[in-house]
Amino acid sequence: MSTAISKRRGFTLIEVLMVLAITAILAAISYPSYMDFVRKSWHSEARSALMQQMQQQERHFTQVGRYNPYQGDSGDSGAGGRYTVESGNCEGQGSVDNCIRLTASLKAGFSDPQVGKFWIDSKGAKGCDGSLAGRCWQ
Repeated sequence: MSTAISKRRGFTLIEVLMVLAITAILAAISYPSYMDFVRKSWHSEARSALMQQMQQQERHFTQVGRYNPYQGDSGDSGAGGRYTVESGNCEGQGSVDNCIRLTASLKAGFSDPQVGKFWIDSKGAKGCDGSLAGRCWQ
């Protein structure tokens, strides 16, 4: 009888731990980049919602002669978006009749300190309140 030593097939614990460590390092490197792209899509949603609502406000102003107070979501159907869009007075104005400022704020559960709140007014000014205020509409 010959005694053959059978080789076990599979991975050793060291090999599995090395693969796990490499995967963790790659995830740690790629996650911030992924979140940057996600936030850029959020920014597009906010800008689009503000522009769409401002166009509706301008149409209403052309027909009636004053702006209309507004509050709603940034989603295409009016609900389900990541931002809440609401109207307010322009700086130095007492009401929204002659000048309106629309602001898009992230809903609870979302965070973007670099941009903060997006805003646009009927005079054509636009911006944001975060630390990258000069780049939010680019």
